[in-house]
Amino acid sequence: MINALQFLRQVVIISLLFVLVGCAPLTTSPDKNDTNVVGQRKVIALVPDAQATEGMRAAGLSGGYQLLDVTDLAGLDLTMLTFRMPDGITGPQAIAALEAAVPTSTVGINHAYRLQQSSSAAQELDYANAMMRWRTDGCRAQVPVGVIDTGIDTTSPALDGARIVTRAFFEGRAAPAAHGTDVASVLANPSRLKDVTIYGANVFGQQDALGLKAGADALVRALDWLAEEDVRFVNLALAGPYNKLLDLAVERSVDRGLILVAAVGNDGPNVDPLYPAGFDGVIAVTAVDADGRIYRNAVRGPHVDIAAPGVDILVPSGGSVRFVTGTSIATPLITARLAADPTLANARSVSDVRKRLAATSAELGRSGRDPVYGHGLALAEDICGD
Repeated sequence: MINALQFLRQVVIISLLFVLVGCAPLTTSPDKNDTNVVGQRKVIALVPDAQATEGMRAAGLSGGYQLLDVTDLAGLDLTMLTFRMPDGITGPQAIAALEAAVPTSTVGINHAYRLQQSSSAAQELDYANAMMRWRTDGCRAQVPVGVIDTGIDTTSPALDGARIVTRAFFEGRAAPAAHGTDVASVLANPSRLKDVTIYGANVFGQQDALGLKAGADALVRALDWLAEEDVRFVNLALAGPYNKLLDLAVERSVDRGLILVAAVGNDGPNVDPLYPAGFDGVIAVTAVDADGRIYRNAVRGPHVDIAAPGVDILVPSGGSVRFVTGTSIATPLITARLAADPTLANARSVSDVRKRLAATSAELGRSGRDPVYGHGLALAEDICGD
């Protein structure tokens, strides 16, 4: 608990910062038309202990912020406080003031993350299993896996062989469950991965003119849940801008031994890395077609780790099938390959996973790791543990 002198110091610091930061450029602050933000007037703080929590409460109160929520993130050893910013205060001003008041905090705005998949009209053969050299009768899952996505339709016939535990991490109505169901169906296809338990974290309850979007706060909550459940591999078929709240949550998740597998994104070859795939501690997955050519919209860069089929992938849909394309649909193929591998069942280091993927991949680009294909095409040959 802070004493009266500490509280007074915080009030003075916040007041000075509001004056000083008011002269800074406002180009990074969210506004009502910013489609890359969920809840434009929200600012979120992650703090490490009870003293910092009380300090942040006091700092928010003295600055005129409305405290909307306090969440204990026991899986990440953090507490998350969500505030509504006062009118006239920008995102950068709020971040600077609150972090100065509580130096151990990480404060940020609620960036949006979007799914990385699109429908395809092409009618290619189901080539993914043969290309990755999966055993014809599939492999048994060695560990549970997590899926951070939309909801999952647990009644889908394609998921009959999987045990699915779901939980939602958003406010309001749920988004359609098609994308999460597609990802889970690719992951749990018994011709690839059998007897798998999936922890489905639904983070999509928002939609705008560009489609579905999930807030960074929802991703942080989902990672906390999966860390508490001790889920080993986590599939993230979504991408968005850098966010330091997510950065901290990813860092804590990796420290807890979670292996995060994320789509590099579909924004094209000439953009900066998207996140969470752009974080050092995350396995970044790109997509190729049946001929091993890179998906034309895949993000490229030195962070790319591995490639999997992701162009015109056959996905069960009700009583029929359809074909989808994107780095989203390549990602669960990598997650399934990792979950089937008994040599990775106890893996707690992303470097160990990278070494294993590098040793069991086929070159697609230049020799060694490259910014287009990473280590090349992931192979599932002779990895089954049963």
